[in-house]
Amino acid sequence: MANKFLNPYIDQIKQFHGLVFSDDECASAIKSVKGPIHLDIGCGNGEALVYEASKDPATFYIGVELQYKEVFRTALKIQKAGLKNCAVFKMDAKKLPDLFCAGQISGVNIFFPDPWPKTKQKKNRLIQRGYMLRLSSKLIPGSEIRIRTDNDDYFLSIVNTIYGLIDELGITVTEFTRDYYLKGKKEDECITAFERIFLKQGLLINALYFNVAKPFEGNI
Repeated sequence: MANKFLNPYIDQIKQFHGLVFSDDECASAIKSVKGPIHLDIGCGNGEALVYEASKDPATFYIGVELQYKEVFRTALKIQKAGLKNCAVFKMDAKKLPDLFCAGQISGVNIFFPDPWPKTKQKKNRLIQRGYMLRLSSKLIPGSEIRIRTDNDDYFLSIVNTIYGLIDELGITVTEFTRDYYLKGKKEDECITAFERIFLKQGLLINALYFNVAKPFEGNI
């Protein structure tokens, strides 16, 4: 008798050999990549990941996601698109920087990270000083990090964190808006599934894009 509490996507993602990598497989998968790597942290259903990877075949795109269903949906999109420069890592993004060597990452998307809205939860937020230093230490100098969120409180925290690193990392802010789809959206960017929901609800989308000229070289 089938276990009604068992997530069906646990087995379904097994069909995507070479596209989906579990926690203990990710380091080896990275070593096999030749050339620059672009990260989509919290890639959701993979819409933006596949869109960008299809436009940039010279770069290897890695989507990072924890939810089995979203991992499955992303892998299915990659497979249907026939992309060879794309993969999905099912892992906690907090562990991600430790898998890379310096100068290996060419860009990062962090679209709609979990806002952990309650006061006691905020310590769990991904975008904090220590994490951004660790992540930046693996960037190619000049690489761009793009962040979007609908959560105003989290966005203010993100702004404080990034602006506090401007001198240390040689950051140049290229986009800073509280209403991205009114003032800043680039024509060739993908609107994610989350964004369509938020925009339909009348929510504003915050965006902070910046380049890092001096990746962090110390220990944290």
